Amino acid sequence: PGIIQIDRIIKRGTGGKTKCVDVGFPSIGEMFNNIEHVAEVSCQKLQNDPVFSQAEEFNVIGLSQGGLLARYIVEKCDMPGKVRNFVTLGGPHMGVAAVPHCFDGLACDIVNAVAKRLVYSSIVQDLFVPAGYFRDINHYDRYLKGSVFLPAVNNEEQKDEASKFADLNGALLVMFSEDTMIYPKETAWFAETDKDGNVIPMKETELYTKDLIGLKTLDE
Repeated sequence: PGIIQIDRIIKRGTGGKTKCVDVGFPSIGEMFNNIEHVAEVSCQKLQNDPVFSQAEEFNVIGLSQGGLLARYIVEKCDMPGKVRNFVTLGGPHMGVAAVPHCFDGLACDIVNAVAKRLVYSSIVQDLFVPAGYFRDINHYDRYLKGSVFLPAVNNEEQKDEASKFADLNGALLVMFSEDTMIYPKETAWFAETDKDGNVIPMKETELYTKDLIGLKTLDE
């Protein structure tokens, strides 16, 4: 519903064409699915759209985890045209390190401990969209091996030498100052946590310093 409202505002304000990309049954499909599958179908929907498949340039906006899907479209989606501008609102670009709305306290410590033990199993990765961007830095090898989505889109295994992200005209990354959905909230600005839970700013992350997706190039 939030993105539909945003679409209407943009269409009314600019006169431009808009398209809301959704996969699966609304609200349920965004939670119970495989995020890699969701990303691939999102790309296919744009490829099959008569307006956007023929556009020389188009803009992409992602709300919350839709920010990762928007970035997949920038980096991985093979389209005749290119993404010009990229906007995310509370997007978990460096993943999340805790269950939504459950960041501290004894009960949440137990919940997160269980989540970290199970999250990289193939069953959980297939059934829960957020599992595909759960990033446990204390079990980084398990994350790289078991996560179906985030390591690839962040090029953390450094398999891609070039990224279309650096070719963007511009990127706007919005962080919600009181975000209780994603932890750390600074993940919306490509920040991450270290093994002690301290936040590492974007420009000090390996993703930035090694320019794994072209973020440093775009920033400069």
